[in-house]
Amino acid sequence: MKQPRAEVAAAGRTAAGLAWRAGRGALLLYLAGSVVAGLLPAAAALLVRELFDAITQHRPADALVRVAVLLVAVSLGIALVPAVTDFLREQHARRVQLRVQDELFEGVNRLPGLRYFENPAFQDELRLAQEAGSSAPGMLIGSVVGGVQALVTFLGFLVTVCLLNPLLGALTVVMALPTFRTQLTAGRRRAAVIRDIVARSRRQMFYASLLTDTDAVKEIRLFGLQDHFKDRARAELLAASEAERRTELRNLVRGVGPAVLGVAVYGAGLVWVVRAVGAGTLSVGDVSVFLAATAAIQTGVGQLASTGSNAYQALLTFVSYRALRDLPPDLAAPEGPAAEPGPLRSAITFENVWFRYADDGPWVLRGVDLTLTAGQATALVGLNGAGKSTLVKLLCRLYDPTEGRVLWDGTDIRRFPPDAYRRRLGVVFQDYGRYDLTAGENVGLGRLDRAGDPAAVAGAARAAGVHDRLARLPAGYATLLSRIFVPDSDQGGPGAGGQSLSGGEWQRVAVARAFMRADADLMILDEPSAGLDAEAEKEIHDSLRTLRGGATGVLVSHRLSAVRDAGRIVVLGEGRVVEEGTHTALMERGGRYAELFTLQADGYRADAPVPDPVA
Repeated sequence: MKQPRAEVAAAGRTAAGLAWRAGRGALLLYLAGSVVAGLLPAAAALLVRELFDAITQHRPADALVRVAVLLVAVSLGIALVPAVTDFLREQHARRVQLRVQDELFEGVNRLPGLRYFENPAFQDELRLAQEAGSSAPGMLIGSVVGGVQALVTFLGFLVTVCLLNPLLGALTVVMALPTFRTQLTAGRRRAAVIRDIVARSRRQMFYASLLTDTDAVKEIRLFGLQDHFKDRARAELLAASEAERRTELRNLVRGVGPAVLGVAVYGAGLVWVVRAVGAGTLSVGDVSVFLAATAAIQTGVGQLASTGSNAYQALLTFVSYRALRDLPPDLAAPEGPAAEPGPLRSAITFENVWFRYADDGPWVLRGVDLTLTAGQATALVGLNGAGKSTLVKLLCRLYDPTEGRVLWDGTDIRRFPPDAYRRRLGVVFQDYGRYDLTAGENVGLGRLDRAGDPAAVAGAARAAGVHDRLARLPAGYATLLSRIFVPDSDQGGPGAGGQSLSGGEWQRVAVARAFMRADADLMILDEPSAGLDAEAEKEIHDSLRTLRGGATGVLVSHRLSAVRDAGRIVVLGEGRVVEEGTHTALMERGGRYAELFTLQADGYRADAPVPDPVA
C-alpha cells in the first residue's frame, strides 16, 4: 500500500521532533562530528597531492615536513572522529529509544476501552508501530546525519574533479541521479514488504512462543504438538523470508543499470587522465587527487543513495507509529463538562441497551432494560453466549453501548472520566490475570495506593482464603510467582526458583485482588469460583457475603447453586432479559431459570442416572 506523501512528510516531522526532544545537545554534536568526518577525506586527498607535487618538484625539506605533519594530523582525525561520532550516535539512539517507548505506551494507555485491542488489524499495526518506534527514529537520524557526511565528502571531491575537468564533474552528477531514484524505490519496496509480512511475523512469534509457554507446554507435550507448531512457525517464517527475498532480488536487478553507468563514467575519466598525463597537462599530484576523488565520489553516491533509501524506508514505517500514537480514544468523550461519580446511592440502570462488537457484526445485546439496585446483590445467569460477560464489560465501561445508555444514579457513565468511574468498582474477571510478579504484588495490584501496606494485602488474601498458602511460600508474600524469571535474593533466591500455584489458588489470588477494593461501590464477580472445589467455593461466597454486607454486587455464574441466595436473579437469553426475580419466585414460575436449576440439581440426586464415561 502506497503511503500518501502528506503522511510521510508528517511522519518525518514527528521523527525529527522526537529526535530533537530526546537530546538536542548530543544530536548537534553528532551532526557536527559527521560534517568534520565528511571534510577530512577531501583534505587528506589535497594534502597527498601537495606532498607528491612537492616531492616531484624538489621543494625545500621544511615544506615537505609541513605537508607531512598536516597529513598526519588529518589522518589522526580520520581515525578518531568516526569513533567519537559513533559514541554520540549511540548515546542519542538510547535517548531516542527511551523517548519512543514512553510516547508509544502513553499513546496506548490513552485508549481506555477494549475495542482496538480486540481488533486483529490493530494488533498488526501495534506490532509494526513497536518495531518502527524502536528502529525508525534511529535509522532516520543515522541516515540523515550519514547522508550529510556523505554529501560533504561528495561535494568536496566533486569540486576537485570539476577544477580538473568540469565536463567530467557534470557527468558525475548526472550519473548519480538514476542511482538515487533506484535506491529510493528500493526503500519503498522494503517498507511495503515489512507491512505486508507483519501478520505472518506475529503468527510466527505466536507459534514459537507456544513451544516455550509454561501454560501451553502441558498440552503440547501430552498431544505431541511440538513438531506441529514448529512446522507452522517455520512455514510462516519461510513465507515472510520469501517475500523479502523477492523484494531484495528485484532491488538487486534494478540496481545493475545505475552501477554500470557509474563504472562507465569512471572509465571515461580514467581514459582522460591517462591522455592528460601523456600530454603533460596533469601532474602526479593531480592524478592522485583524481583517482582518490573518483573512487570517493563513487562511494559517496552509493552512501547518499543508501542513506536516502534507509531514511525513506524509516519514514514509511514510522507512519504506523505516528498513527498509533495519535489514535483517538475508543470511548466517547463526555458531552459537556466531565463529572466525577459519587457514591452509588440509588441504582445503576441499563436503558434499552443494544451492543455489537463490530458495525457489521451480530447483536450481542438486544434492548436490555435492567436496574441494579444499590445495596443489593444481583446475579446474572444464562447459557454461554447469552451476553453476560458483555454486560459486565459495558458495566466496567470497557465498551460503550452501540445504542442506549448506562446510568449511575441517573447520570450517563459516559459523563465520567473512565479512570475515575472504574475506581468505584471492584472486579474479578473470568479470564483473570496471572502476573509474573511476587505474591504480594499479585494481590496489591488491585489497589496500587495500598499495595505497599502488608496488612491490607494480607487482609484481602485472608478474605479470599489464600493467606495461609501465600504465607507458607519460601519468601512469603515476597515470593516470585513465576517460572519464566529467575527470582532475586529477596524473592526466594535463585536457588529456590519461582513458585507456581494451582488453578484454584490463582483464582483465590484474583479474588483477593478484587478484595483490595473492599470499599468499592460496586463489586463485580464474573465466575469467581469456576476453578474452585465445592468447599473452597462455599468459603469464597461466605467471604463475599461477610465482606460486602449490604453493598451493591453483581455475580455472574454458571453454577446456579452459588446464586440462589442473591437478592435478585436476572436470566439472560439471546441478548435479552428473559426473566428476573428471587430464587424462590423463579422456581415457582417454572421458566428458564427453573429448567436450568433443575437440570444442574439432577446431577446431585441419588437416583440420577450415571452417564456413560466413554459417551
